[in-house]
Amino acid sequence: MDWLSEDQRALRDMAETFARKDVEPLANQIDIEEETPDDLIRKAAEIGLFGLYTSPEYGGAGADLVSVCLVSEELAKASPAFAGMLTVQMVLCPKTVEILGTEEQKQRILPANSSGERLMAYSQSEPGGAANIAAHLTRVVPEGEGYRIDGSKLFCTQGTAETYLVMCKTKDRAGNEGYGCVIVEREDEGFQVHPYENKLGWRGTNTGPISFDNVYLDETDILGDLLTGGFSHRAANHANLLSHVATSIGCAQGLFDKTLENVKQRRLYGKDMAELQPVSYWLAEAHAKIQACRALLYNTVREFEAGTMAPEMPNVCKAYIGETAFDVCVRLVQLWGGSGIMNSTGVNRYMRDARAKCVAEGATEMHYAIIANQLLHGQPTLVPNGIVKTKDGR
Repeated sequence: MDWLSEDQRALRDMAETFARKDVEPLANQIDIEEETPDDLIRKAAEIGLFGLYTSPEYGGAGADLVSVCLVSEELAKASPAFAGMLTVQMVLCPKTVEILGTEEQKQRILPANSSGERLMAYSQSEPGGAANIAAHLTRVVPEGEGYRIDGSKLFCTQGTAETYLVMCKTKDRAGNEGYGCVIVEREDEGFQVHPYENKLGWRGTNTGPISFDNVYLDETDILGDLLTGGFSHRAANHANLLSHVATSIGCAQGLFDKTLENVKQRRLYGKDMAELQPVSYWLAEAHAKIQACRALLYNTVREFEAGTMAPEMPNVCKAYIGETAFDVCVRLVQLWGGSGIMNSTGVNRYMRDARAKCVAEGATEMHYAIIANQLLHGQPTLVPNGIVKTKDGR
């Protein structure tokens, strides 16, 4: 990509070095133990990755989204799970606070996140689904001078965090109902983090249920408008989807690089394995698919930065690139033969992580439904009409 600026190239090179020296040696451990070592998190924070996309006035670097995606891709070549954990800290959570938060909230939350002192989590999914917010039961209601939140969430990304951004149904003091975003701290009375799930892939990102038993919130814990905060940070969601997609590309590229080197060193049927036509064809096809996905992603990211992006394009990238990256990984694992299915080689974790990334941040089918809704009805969302309503039903 010869259009990259010097700063973008420097960030990419820094991420590549960090991934190779610090992340890759721990990649199998992260997958097996389902946890990212604290020392690795600390190192990532020290070199500025946590606050990469956060504005400088809140302790961040203020980098553009192209840089964030370049960094995410490089990290995913070594460990897609670690890269996935970091995109939540770099993009989704801090950018949501920047968009919705008051100055007090930004100063309270963002510097601690940028330094890696306090990890953040974003929680929306419930048993009724993530996109089907009409079926959500977690609710915030007024009580005295503050509010109370009751309910539970599934699949909370980075469930071992300290600060949680929770999407939930809300009601104001006039009886109007909506869908908002609230801040819950790990130490809040009545809040509980339950044991996280044993996942197929993306295992270094703790994922599990959380619950709220009459947890008290004051006004400073309401992020954005009480009735519409859950809908009002689409730019953060779009940026997060695109950085997440970058990790899918990095996942496929990381496995491709390892597979290419492996194939060059092996012989089958008295020939160099690379000279077998089916093998060389599969490698060429994988390379072509990865390059096409990369072109689609970075074209979309540049349009996002310029304000010219069509609203469905993050969903297009998430659905198409995610599935393509998985298909590439499945084919590449096959080229390893028996070694490809042995966990000790670290090969099949790329395939498992690629599959998990097709489900995380919304399943492929959900994103295609959003794309269709935009194309057919001009609505880039699946949020049902009437989820925000006043007391008299308007």
